[in-house]
Amino acid sequence: MNGYIIVLPIDTLGSEPRAQAITRELYCITAPRAIQEPYQHDGKVFGVVMHPDGVQAALQVDTAYTIPVHPLATLERLVSLFPELTEAERLNLQAYIFNSAAFPFGAIVPSTTTVRTFEEMEALGWFPNQEA
Repeated sequence: MNGYIIVLPIDTLGSEPRAQAITRELYCITAPRAIQEPYQHDGKVFGVVMHPDGVQAALQVDTAYTIPVHPLATLERLVSLFPELTEAERLNLQAYIFNSAAFPFGAIVPSTTTVRTFEEMEALGWFPNQEA
């Protein structure tokens, strides 16, 4: 399913920097920083869209997208972007990813996260100038 996940700010990290960091860290599961070629240094999995207010950001996701897991992948940076996760949830997430050769993105979306449709985002004012 294609959709959008609105990324809330945390601590001193705003919505857009957090969204950019999340998509970057998802990329690093497949291509860890230690082995990236120079052209991969800004690689990301999903796009980030901005609300017209210039403050809110959302990931444009595909929950069926398969993320291959590299044997050298680390998850510390990714899980640090989700301080709301309990220690047990973090451990379960890490175990799931590290025990998979690849996984669908939707399998790691927290149950408390809402994946919205284009129409829902449009109704929330994200795409005010779109043609019907």
